[in-house]
Amino acid sequence: MTKKIFEHDPYLKESWATIRDTKTVNGETWVALDQTIFYPEGGGQPADLGTIDGIPVLDVQINDNVVLHKLANQIEKSRVKLEIDFPRRFDHMQHHTGQHLLSAVWLEFFGIRTLSFHLGKEVCTIDLQVDELNEEQIQQVEAKLSHYIFENRTVENYQLPYEEIDKEKLVKLKDKPKFVRFIEIEGIDTSTCCGTHVRMLGELGLVKILGWEKNKQNVRLSFVCGARAFSFFQEVYEAVREVSKKLNIPPTLVKERFSGFYTGHQLLKRNHQKLYEKEIHNEAATIISEAINNVIEVSWENKPLQEMKDLAKIIIEAGDKVVIFHNKSQKTWILAASSSKLFHVGNCLQVLKERFGGKGGGNAVFGQWIGDVSQETWLAIKEELLHATKVHHD
Repeated sequence: MTKKIFEHDPYLKESWATIRDTKTVNGETWVALDQTIFYPEGGGQPADLGTIDGIPVLDVQINDNVVLHKLANQIEKSRVKLEIDFPRRFDHMQHHTGQHLLSAVWLEFFGIRTLSFHLGKEVCTIDLQVDELNEEQIQQVEAKLSHYIFENRTVENYQLPYEEIDKEKLVKLKDKPKFVRFIEIEGIDTSTCCGTHVRMLGELGLVKILGWEKNKQNVRLSFVCGARAFSFFQEVYEAVREVSKKLNIPPTLVKERFSGFYTGHQLLKRNHQKLYEKEIHNEAATIISEAINNVIEVSWENKPLQEMKDLAKIIIEAGDKVVIFHNKSQKTWILAASSSKLFHVGNCLQVLKERFGGKGGGNAVFGQWIGDVSQETWLAIKEELLHATKVHHD
């Protein structure tokens, strides 16, 4: 059995311990100590990281009440110094406490129970026993969360004998320990939990709900707390500030003004699309009129690829045409044909990739190849392929 210091003092950053056992499993070194400040993975919370005598701790697990530490290398000493990655630990403390508070408020306001919790590297999630949420609910919950945090209520942990506890509070337990650990947020929530937590709600700083999505028959809600929430708001503010500069308005007016801006942008976009379609059809008509046979080959230094594709589609739809377009700077070829019997694009792509590498793809009548081939070689290949399909190009 390992003495779990983290249960009583999650703020302790370093301590000393004695190695009780060392095991090698599949080439990995695991050590058991008489006591530890390292939290083992469990309850939706990741394991702590840090060092033991300067050797990185890669993972921490618990088995039969013995905490096992996976190390990057073996340790020869028996008396060792433990140091945890405390910024990471405190982040976990904030988010695990934040989860307890968040779950309590959803239950308090709407009777919605939390089914599971996951503490991720970027965001945390809880699964709620409900099929959907709405923005009004989220705003009410966030307001209450802030109220409780401003009150700075205490967060305590303690253990009680299993036999003295109401059975309804033990439903989450998988086994029957002698003592059960509780986390109690003053006047708000009392839950069984093995994780690490802050002492006061004020240490959370902020709990921000980021969104939710359907997950089977329930809802998965994502959130961040503390330093992560601050970073999130910094990123959002910088984005809003950048938009406000472009629109030449205060950041607080971005939401109000954006609707009109977006409507105008969509109108301009539609008008631009109409002009583009007109111009691209005119350009296609010019190319067709200047062609002296049904093989149309044009090279540009740096024409947009989408324009090349659109032109090719319009031309082959005119009937009995083979299109070979080349963007020189990007070494990209657009190949198209009105019919595979007229010119098999897929066969051409296969020849190009087999002989010159590059990459690309398509079908029998339309494709793209990115690669390099000399003009002389290309002329020979083109003649070979056109002859194979008997295209009239004289």
